[in-house]
Amino acid sequence: MDFTWSQQIAGRRAVYVSDAVALAADPEDLTYLRKQVWRWMAGFCQNVRLHLGGLIVHKPLLAVWVLLALLEILTAPLWWATPFVLAATTDQPPALAFLWWAGAELLLTTPPLLYAARRRKLPLPGVLLNIPCVYATKAVNLVYAWKALIVELLLVPLHLARGLTVYEKGRADHRPMRSASVGVG
Repeated sequence: MDFTWSQQIAGRRAVYVSDAVALAADPEDLTYLRKQVWRWMAGFCQNVRLHLGGLIVHKPLLAVWVLLALLEILTAPLWWATPFVLAATTDQPPALAFLWWAGAELLLTTPPLLYAARRRKLPLPGVLLNIPCVYATKAVNLVYAWKALIVELLLVPLHLARGLTVYEKGRADHRPMRSASVGVG
């Protein structure tokens, strides 16, 4: 992101390559997931801090998308709190407020999943069965996105934190497993 945005600000173009493939290693446990999500969120916010001014001047449409992503991070807690606010401020029972929210949320979440399943030729039942995992992932992402906003966009400019200085890969502290030797004789 840092390189791409720097190059675009310098006048170069980014080109979409539809055949490109990026192989990823899924985190093996929560420690690796935590490191991966922190790296992604802090890296994004750090790049916003470093490049947003240049994007606004040289790549205004990209700057709009970046600002929309920040707005989504900022407003996500309000969306997640909606059923509680509805239950507290209206005569709706909490269960009905939650059902309304869950229905709206599924209407927003399901179409991209259906599109991805079709495009990648994935079995639709398997994709739909994994919808609860989408919400666990959203919750983890939201926590680290807010942490990144606070650290990279508030504390670092105030010189109260160092921010992200090392892009530590999720498996950086992974120790190779020792193989057991079997004695002969």
